[in-house]
Amino acid sequence: DCSVCDDWLIYSNFKAWLISQEQFHGSLVDLQLDKDIIDPTNKVYSPDKCAFVGRLINSFVTDAGAIRGDYPLGVGKRSDGRFRSRCGNPFKKNQLCLGNFLTAEEAHEAWRKQKHIFACQLASTVKDPRVADALRVRYK
Repeated sequence: DCSVCDDWLIYSNFKAWLISQEQFHGSLVDLQLDKDIIDPTNKVYSPDKCAFVGRLINSFVTDAGAIRGDYPLGVGKRSDGRFRSRCGNPFKKNQLCLGNFLTAEEAHEAWRKQKHIFACQLASTVKDPRVADALRVRYK
C-alpha cells in the first residue's frame, strides 16, 4: 500500500539524497530507512518524509496491531476482568508493568503516558531534528 516518489525512481536522485544523509549522520551502518516516523500517515517514500533511524527507534514506534488483539495499545485483559497496562522499555528491553485498571481506556492512557516519556528520552538520542520532534509529539 506504499509507493515511491517520482524523483526517487531515478536512482541518481535517490543516491544523491542518500549521500547527503550519510554526511549528516556520519554513517548509515545499522540504520533503517523509515517512511512514516516523521508523519505516521505517510505512505510515500520521499526525501521530505523519510529518515534513517536505528532499529531501536523503528521497533519502538511499531504498533504491532496485527498481534495485539482486541484491546488498545498497551492493554491486556486479566482473568479477573480488570485490564493490565504494560509498556516496552526501549532502554532495558523489557516490559514495564504500569498497573491494573478497571477499564481498557484507563489502562491505555497509562501506556500512552509512559510511551510519551520513553519517546522523549529517545528523542534526545537522535541526530535528525525531524525525527526527534516527531518522537516528542507522537504519544502526547
